[in-house]
This record gives sequence, structure tokens and C-alpha cells, in this order.
Amino acid sequence: MDMTSLFLQRYDVLNNFYLAGIWDTVPQDLMRQRPHPRVNSIAWIMWHLVRVEDAGLNRFVMDGSQVLDESDWMQRMNVPWRHNGGEMTLAGVDELSRMVDLPALRAYSQAVQVRTREILANIDQVDLEATLQEPHVRKVIIDEGLGYTDPEGFIQNYTGWSKGKCLMTYGLTHPFQHLGEMETIASLLGVVFG
Repeated sequence: MDMTSLFLQRYDVLNNFYLAGIWDTVPQDLMRQRPHPRVNSIAWIMWHLVRVEDAGLNRFVMDGSQVLDESDWMQRMNVPWRHNGGEMTLAGVDELSRMVDLPALRAYSQAVQVRTREILANIDQVDLEATLQEPHVRKVIIDEGLGYTDPEGFIQNYTGWSKGKCLMTYGLTHPFQHLGEMETIASLLGVVFG
């Protein structure tokens, strides 16, 4: 099995089964709630996941434009931030959870999934061993507003990552990490998955 097929095998089940199941099962009012003062809401996590995937794959793997910038997604989602929420305060999580338009967020997520599949269809044209260079990382984190807090820390962390590591992290391992978090939050809110 080639790398693209393996990636899509996991990516498709992530989005078409697991995340779709959360979207279809958890009521919107519960998606906005935090069951404990120290955890995030499902709505916030869904927004965070799609922002990480959009920016990480389109700016770090492909050096192309983000889906966010190709339509009025920020206005449609009713979210004024370009960053991905890393290290966002819990008050900020509450604010985003209240204000985000969840159907628009799901539509944005679906648009990002289409783009990710387009990237994978052309991944053989990408040098996955190439590493992120500091000027490009700085441009994305600071000039393009991806960094929320401690932009220098993000720049130091991501500089030197290979495009392959970005692809696997932002497209698969990071969302699977948060999937378990969302399932736990849903269960704490009383959601029963069928």
C-alpha cells in the first residue's frame, strides 16, 4: 500500500465516520458546553482541528492559500480569529463556543477536507523530506496571524519540521488525539453514541 492510500484510509474513517458521528449525534447546545471548568467544548475543538489542518497542510506542506482565505468563511462562521486557538484562554474558548455558527463550521470543515484530498492526489509532486525554514514559518505565524500566543515559541517549534511530518501531524495524528477528547466530553455531557 502506498503512502497516499494509507493516509486516506485513516483520514476517511476519521472524517466520514468518527467526526461525522460527533456532528450527527451531539446536539448543538451540548457542542457549545464545557462539562468541567478545565476542559474545552466540542465546538471549540472542531474549530481548532479544522484551522490546524487548513493552515498546516496548505501553508506548510503546499505553500498555497488556505481555504479560509478563499471565501468569506470567517464571516460565515462568525469567528473573527485567523489563529488556531493554541493556548487560548478558557474565557476565549467560551466566547468562541457561544458565537461560532456550527453549520458554517461544518461546511468549512468539509471544504478543507476536499482540499486535503486534492493535496493527497498531488502529493507525489511534494518533497516530503524538505524542511520548514524559519522565514516562511515566521511569515505564516506572525504576518498571516496563525500564532495566537507566544509566536516565537511556535516559530522555534515548527522550524525544521519536514513537510511529511506536517502532513501526518496536522492531517492525522493531531485530529485523532482530539477525537478521544471529544468523545470523552460528549460522554460527560450524557451523549450516548449508537
